This record gives sequence, structure tokens and C-alpha cells, in this order.
Amino acid sequence: MKLPPVHMPVAEWAPVVRERWTVLVEKVARMKAASGKSDAFDAMLARLRDMASTGRFDGLPELLKRRLTARALTWLWLNDEAMGRRLLSSRLLSVLVDAQQPRLTRITLQQLAQFYFRRFDKLDEHDGLRKQLEQILLQQLHLLPEPKVSGPQADPLVTLKRDGHWLLPPDGPVQLVERVRDSGHELGETFEVMGLQGFDDGRYGDICRAHFYLETLRGLSPGEYDPVLDELQKPAVSKAPYEGERRIGHVALEILIDRAGQEPGEVWQNFILNLAGDPRISRNSPNYREWWQFLGEERVQKVRGWLSKEDLRLFLQAVEQFGIETQNDDLQRMFPARKQFLEGLFKLKLIRNTRLLLGGRAQHSVKRILGKDVQTSFASMDGQMNDKAVIYLDCGDFHLVEGSHSFKIWVYLAAPGEALRSYERSSFSHSDLTTAVPKAYKRLYPELPYDAFTHHPPLSWQNRVFSFLADNGIALDIEQLLNRSDYQPYLRKFGMPVVNAKRTPVPPPSQTDFPAEPARSRVGNTGATTMSAPQGRKPAEMIARDSRAIPREEAATVRRGNQQHDPVVSHSVSSPDAAAPATARPSLVGEGLLTGLKPSALKILRYFVDNPGDKVRYAANVFGVDSREINQILYGPLKDMCTRDEQFGWTVNEAARLALEALDEQDRAE
Repeated sequence: MKLPPVHMPVAEWAPVVRERWTVLVEKVARMKAASGKSDAFDAMLARLRDMASTGRFDGLPELLKRRLTARALTWLWLNDEAMGRRLLSSRLLSVLVDAQQPRLTRITLQQLAQFYFRRFDKLDEHDGLRKQLEQILLQQLHLLPEPKVSGPQADPLVTLKRDGHWLLPPDGPVQLVERVRDSGHELGETFEVMGLQGFDDGRYGDICRAHFYLETLRGLSPGEYDPVLDELQKPAVSKAPYEGERRIGHVALEILIDRAGQEPGEVWQNFILNLAGDPRISRNSPNYREWWQFLGEERVQKVRGWLSKEDLRLFLQAVEQFGIETQNDDLQRMFPARKQFLEGLFKLKLIRNTRLLLGGRAQHSVKRILGKDVQTSFASMDGQMNDKAVIYLDCGDFHLVEGSHSFKIWVYLAAPGEALRSYERSSFSHSDLTTAVPKAYKRLYPELPYDAFTHHPPLSWQNRVFSFLADNGIALDIEQLLNRSDYQPYLRKFGMPVVNAKRTPVPPPSQTDFPAEPARSRVGNTGATTMSAPQGRKPAEMIARDSRAIPREEAATVRRGNQQHDPVVSHSVSSPDAAAPATARPSLVGEGLLTGLKPSALKILRYFVDNPGDKVRYAANVFGVDSREINQILYGPLKDMCTRDEQFGWTVNEAARLALEALDEQDRAE
């Protein structure tokens, strides 16, 4: 029998009924919040707060044997961060668990679990506390008896007893997010279904949401803006743990860098620079170690390539603005041709990397014009370069050093040493660029040509550059490098460059070049050479690490003459025993590995045994000598005992280390 549908009348509640219902809801909420609390509970809270304020914890271990005290202490940890922090320690946590035998009560355990979810990775601010609390929770959950009845809502402790082994570890948020994503549910809904509502209001929930942000990044079109980018720039999100030492911010950077092409777009590039900063800085700088060293060299080089365009923009901005402000007619007249030449190289995709150098006045001009828009790093210049800008361009088959004003354009067929390419160095002078860099190039490539040309007369300097490269077998699309109005006049005057069919081969560098620091050494009345502290590590810290290091005051004059590889290092050679060309005894272990080494070489060997990976300038600073003296020994008598890594750090090989230990043991025995 088919019955007609029943239409139930919808009754409207009267306002007074709604008001009473609201009062009841609020009353239930207050009752829930106050559950487990009483006058005795409040008195215990006051007593614990007094202990935290005065620092007197007499009798606390005995008090913790009471269930009331355990509940009050975990409530303070959960709800009163200031007082709870004073009462939180690894020892107190252990005392609490030991005192509450055979196990914690359900209320105490649930408060402890909520506290863990709220603080999560922040617990690592106390050494090992997160790991300790994780283990305690797992142990206590294991002791928890199964509930005799189950209510309509999931029990959080039952959930944690069942799933705590994967929810509680550091990668728990990752696993939870993956399961939520696979199920197609929302994160908040999942917490509620698991009975963990309220557990997502702290760091654990923040990290879960950060992982959802990463998924949003993976779905964005290259260069696209999304509010998630703003969220990921917040330190609380970007520095949240992902796995191991990697943070959410590291993964966000990897996603954007990998998905972006050669042009990341302004939005993505700004996000990367705002979060991690410019990667063209020293590898020892805190910002590089915090962010870029986790991303891999390939990603670092990719971002550095993007920033070449920014360097070019800043260089041209500095040159143009300075010409306008100073009403320098010559500079303004030369600017369009230089701009076309450099931008043409970029359009031809020849520029692989750049390094921008700005004098003090040029820096001021750029910063004043662009303000906070200046996000890239640059080296400084002093002296007569104070008002100038210089840019180094790595174009693959050739390298350029171009500058403003009357600075010549320098053309090299290979990288002119490490000084301009290494971000360990941050300051240059006119003599560095016009004397030291060319000398380094000739030292590395004695047979390889280079040249430098003035920017006068117009078109002639471009022709000299084109001709130099053409003579060495390098062809350029010169139409892209000349202004449209200059192209035909150039062809009429010079014609097309004839490119040599045989490319000039670039041999391997004949000797290693070091990115030397700017000269800061000075010679005192005693003749002893002293140096300022190297960037990154203070001399006192290095001396503390090296028990054999000699105080700087005792550094002596460097002896030369017949001692070819024996610069006098500190007082070890200024002592009477070291005045003569003494050598190590031939009875050393290692089949005479150390035989013939002079005291200065042994001292340097000991330094790098105690300080593996240190750079030459660190050792030079400790011993109070010039870096050249250290290099002479490393590349001389120690060449088969020490190896240099990609960061220019030095390490002693195992055979030499063992031989040195045996020598020291023998000396102690005597």
C-alpha cells in the first residue's frame, strides 16, 4: 500500500526558548571545563605556582605520589605556559611517572597527550624532552586497560593506544596528512573522527596544515600566486619539522625551484628570496647553512642563474642613475650602448652566472631608489671605486668584467681565478680587478690570451670585443648586442667579424687558485705579520679547539733564505731548537712518512688533524702568518698528506694522522 508523504510542520522556536537553550549550552561547556577541578585542585595549583615562583621545590617528589598533584601539574603544563615552563624538566617528568604507580590516571594521561600535541617539536627546546615524552606516552597507553563500554564519540586515548606508534613520532604529521589525503577527507574532520578534537590547536596541527600547504604548491601553475605562499613565509610554518633536519620551508623551496623553468616569475622568486635569502653568499654564513645547504648544488646554481638578470638590472640602474644625478654627459652618452650589449647577452642566454660589485655611493643610490626591492647580495668596492659599479659575467665560453665610468671591459677565455666567483670574498679594490685578477688568470692559464678595452670611441669597443672573441673561435650574434641605430653603421665601418674556424683550446688550470681575502695584513715593529680575524670563526675559538696553538703575542718573524718550505710558524720555530733546519727523527712510524718534516710543517699538520675542514686563512690567523706561508707547506712537504675539499677546507689523511699520533706518543714516552 502506497501512502502519501508525511509533511511535518516546521515549528519555530520562540526567542525565549532559544535564549534558554544558549544558556544551557554555555553551562555545559563550563561544567566540562571545570570537570576534575575542586577547591582541593585549585589549592594544589596555587601551591605549584608558588613553587615555580620561588624556585623552592621541597616536598614536590612526595606530593607527586598523589593523583591530585599529578593532575594539577599536567594541567599547568597544558594551560599555563609561563608557569608550566618553570615546572617542566626531564627529571620532573621521570619523577612524575615513577611516583604514579602503577600508571597515570586517564585524566592525567589525556592532559599529558594534549600537551605533547600542543608543543610537539617545540619540546626539543629542552634537550631530548620530546623523545622522552613520546616514550612515556607509548608506555602509559600500553598500560591503559581497554574500556568496558564505548560511547558515541571516539576515545582519544583509545585512538592513541591503537595508532600512537605512527602518530607520535616526528614524522607523525606527514603520515597523518598522507592518510587524510588518500581518504579524501578534511584534516579537521579526521581529528574529530579519531576523537582528537582539540589536539590540533598547537604545533602538531600547524605542521599538518603546513603539509597541506605543500600539496597546494604542487598544484599551482608556475609563477602563480596563492595565499598559501604568505602562510609558508611565517617562521612558525617554514621552520616546522618535515623529516630529519629538513623543515617545511626546505620542501617548499624544493617544490618551487624544481617546478619553475628559466623564468620563475616575480611572485615565486620573491617568495624564495624572502624565505631563504640570496644564495650567492658564503657557504659559512648562517643563512646559507640554515637554508641553501639542504637544497643541493643543482638547485642553488639554478637560483643563482635566475638572479643574474637581477644583478644586471641593478648594475644598469646604478650606472644610469649615477649619470643622471651627477649630470655626467659622457656616462649618459655611453649608457645605451652598454645596456644593449649586456641585455643582449642575457637574451642570447649566454649568461650563466654573475657577480655584482657596488661602490659605497653606488650602493646608496641603488638602495635609495629601489628601497626594500633590493633583495640580492653584492660585493662592495672602496677607494677610487667608491662611485662605480662593476659586474662579472660568466658566459660559458668567455668571461667578462664590465664596469661603469671609465672602467675598461675585460675579456677572458676562462674563469679568471676564484676571487670573483667565490662568495667567500665580499670586498674588492681597483687594484684587485685590474691587477690581481688578471695575474691570477695568467698564473692559471699562462698561454691563454685576455684583453681589456676602453669604451671609446663608440662602436670601436664593441668591435674589439667581437674581434677578440672571433679570433679565438667564438661567434656572437652581434645584431642582438648592438642598438638598432648602430647596427648598420657598425657593418659599414667594420663589417662582420671573421670567426676563426679553430677554437682556442682552454687547458686545465696550471695551478690551484685560492679566493684570497682582501689584504689586511700589517707589519709591526717586530716584523711579525698579523691579520684580522677571518669571517665566520674567531681566532680565540680556533685556539681553544687547538690545544697546541700558540698565543699570537709569541708569533715570530718569518724566516726565509735556505729554508724553502719552512716559514717560521709561531714560537715553535723561533725557539732555539727551531733556529736550525731541524728535521723529524727518522725513527718515526709510517715507514718514514714524517721523516724530513720541519717543525713548522709538523705544527701545521697537527693543526689540521685537530681542525679538519678548516681553511688556510683560519690556520694563518691562528699562527699569525700570511696565508701564502701555509700554502707553501701544504703544497710542498705536506702535499701527499693533506687533501683539499670543494669548500677549500683541508683534511689530513689517515696514514699521516696515525704517524703523527705515533710521533706524539714517542715524544711523551721520552
